[in-house]
Amino acid sequence: MRIEVRAPVEILHKLIELKPAQQVSSVGNQIAPNAGCLSKPDVKRLNEHVQQLITHPLFECYQLDQTDVMVIVELWRNHLDSQGLSLAWPVVCACANIQRYDVRTCAEYLISLLERNIICFDAKMVANYRVNPMVLQSTAYCLSKDIMLRILGRDFKTDLEAVMKEKWLIDEDFFCDLKRSLSFCYNCFYDRRHAETMGRNPVLEYPILSACLRLLKDRIMAAPDSLGIKTLLRQHKLSDEQLFIMLLVMYHQLYGDSSIAESDLILSLAPDPNHRWQMQEQLSESSSLVSAGLISKDARMARFGVFGLIVPPDIMDSLGYEMSSSAKDAPKLSPYFQRCKPVQTLDDVILPASDRQLIRQIITKCDADKRRDLKEWGFSGQSNKEGVVMLLYGDPGTGKTYTAGAIANELQKELITLNVPELRNKYYGETERLIKKAFTEMRKMAAEDENAPVFLLNEADQLIHARSTSYTSSCDTIENSIQSIILEELETFPGILILTTNLETNLDEAFFRRFDLKFRFAFPDYESRFKLWKLYLKKEIPGSEYIDIELLAKKYKFSGAQIALVIQNACVEAIGREEEYRFLGLHDLLKYAELELQWTDDDKKSIGF
Repeated sequence: MRIEVRAPVEILHKLIELKPAQQVSSVGNQIAPNAGCLSKPDVKRLNEHVQQLITHPLFECYQLDQTDVMVIVELWRNHLDSQGLSLAWPVVCACANIQRYDVRTCAEYLISLLERNIICFDAKMVANYRVNPMVLQSTAYCLSKDIMLRILGRDFKTDLEAVMKEKWLIDEDFFCDLKRSLSFCYNCFYDRRHAETMGRNPVLEYPILSACLRLLKDRIMAAPDSLGIKTLLRQHKLSDEQLFIMLLVMYHQLYGDSSIAESDLILSLAPDPNHRWQMQEQLSESSSLVSAGLISKDARMARFGVFGLIVPPDIMDSLGYEMSSSAKDAPKLSPYFQRCKPVQTLDDVILPASDRQLIRQIITKCDADKRRDLKEWGFSGQSNKEGVVMLLYGDPGTGKTYTAGAIANELQKELITLNVPELRNKYYGETERLIKKAFTEMRKMAAEDENAPVFLLNEADQLIHARSTSYTSSCDTIENSIQSIILEELETFPGILILTTNLETNLDEAFFRRFDLKFRFAFPDYESRFKLWKLYLKKEIPGSEYIDIELLAKKYKFSGAQIALVIQNACVEAIGREEEYRFLGLHDLLKYAELELQWTDDDKKSIGF
């Protein structure tokens, strides 16, 4: 007789119905007196459901016991009721029926859950919690994405294989699937709330990343011997760990926002702090990867002494990677610059018609031919400098940076961003030197390049804020010196420089006359909001064609960034449902729009998602 295996999410639903919500008391015994007691029949049913989850094929790898299941139930309940918020140490201990002050037992149990990938930290945990278990009290916990996928009955490996090619026959197939597979993982499973403020790269949970890298390895082993990556693997006798390092480094180097930092790579591939020293050894100067020249440090990405990692160009050539001719010819940039080629046009920028016309006038002023025509009209005095310096200001998420990219694209120019944090240095006088050097390089590019790029300085108020008149410290003197340098540079800058800020009131008044153009981005009006909702509700999203866009545009006075975020979060919830309900509904959007609304009303701010 065939016994039907129930879905884990159904078992958990029954357990939530049977088990009262956990309440944490302030006394030593963590279970609050009013937590409630179960009758004997309910206890029997609860134990039956617990055993069903323990023995479920999708959960056998976790080696669960009844205590583990009770913890999972409470974390899952909290995830559903609190939009994914995490739980603190005392609550997790309460779920496991461990006394609040039995710190050692609680720490050991938490480490056991972490080791089995049942729970994870709600932020990057750099400290070694094995050496100092008290670190475990300083963070909070949630269910790992690996176990949440299993709860929902999702086969991650099947989903991942669906985005990859069936076979690899040429090197291009390898690079194509390297991008597809890891981009799939980062796009689907990276939670932006878990990013460190200063972190450059997201860190995926190890089970997700490990499954992806092992699938890539299996594809390499099944590929023809002529494949460049397989030849490299065989020639250097790379271990799995070394191969995974190279794959992760290559992905971020070729397809990420920047090369991956050494610390982020170690956290990604060695979640257990006891294993991180071994990973550190693989990246040391004496390691076989570095000594053989398979990986090296990226001098263009260095922040606070932390370098990015890259696979050198000669190794990439041996793997059959075809670099575009424009990328080969492009000169190397200093660490404080980031090169990008925007694809958006002015037609893609959603603004009121009057504002769009002003942007077109800005583009006209930036056009070199039009500037030469102005000279013929008599505008050739000393005050008419060769370049154009403009300020785009307004509320966050209203499209300033996006519009800067559209301006560069309309002018058929590359966009180069000046990264402010890279210019800041703790040593006296170093910041001023770096700023002078950056402007010298920009002037050189503006003067020598046949089609000079557009330069972008985001969050300009970090550098050109109001000057101090008190001089109460050496910091005041340094900051005023920085302002003077930039004021002088802007006066005669020969290229096109766009500055953006959300805090125009923080800017020093002396800068305003240096701006040839100043454009304010207001919150989008109804017509613009309607277009933004329509733009982000792509036709590929099941159910999007039935959404009442007019209602959403009228009810929520959101910026474009907020609209995009609401839709993304609603889709994440919809995609996690059972197949027959796996489509986006208006109720999903209303739920996350209301949560986002709390951040637009200063009197109602609270944590939403």
